[in-house]
Amino acid sequence: MIRTLVSASSELARAGLAAIVRGDVRLALVGEATPAQLSDVVIAFEPDVVLEDRDLDAAPVAAPSVALVDDPRAAWLGDRLDRAADGPRAILARDASSDEIVAAIVAVAAGLVAVQPRALAGASMSDPSELEPAREAIVESLTARERGVLDELARGIPNKIIAARLGISEHTVKFHIASIFAKLAVSSRTEAVARGARLGLIML
Repeated sequence: MIRTLVSASSELARAGLAAIVRGDVRLALVGEATPAQLSDVVIAFEPDVVLEDRDLDAAPVAAPSVALVDDPRAAWLGDRLDRAADGPRAILARDASSDEIVAAIVAVAAGLVAVQPRALAGASMSDPSELEPAREAIVESLTARERGVLDELARGIPNKIIAARLGISEHTVKFHIASIFAKLAVSSRTEAVARGARLGLIML
């Protein structure tokens, strides 16, 4: 089970986050803390993931976290999430659904970076520097093999042929595609190719 610690200024907010954690069999609630207590509680309980209601300027804690913020797009574009071993690895809006929050916790526990698609929506390609933190985060989170699979998806190559070209099994291809979908926050091959092209990961 994923040992999860929740943190929020409000007792009501902490109770709500704790209820979300308790509601999924994959998660185990190990404690609750206010932001002021968080660093000490993390040291005491050593959680796998911290679920924190967080201000943008708050200092990161010494554990991978899922951060709930008012403006996920500003937080995503402002933080190089892939640069830190600890701290926010997923950024969600405070109105994220329970399913989204649980999915983010599971992704972060697996070592992935997660962000809601709306956090990248509206970023202008007329100013490439605006997308640079997001692009770098995804580029460095994708493995070399995943980059190769994404290139093949962009060419419209079916899984069986991708497997033959890369010298791997079709099952492994499906595994890599699932990982690509998670890292790009998409749910289809078409979306993956579109997101990859938009972020400069592939050329169409």
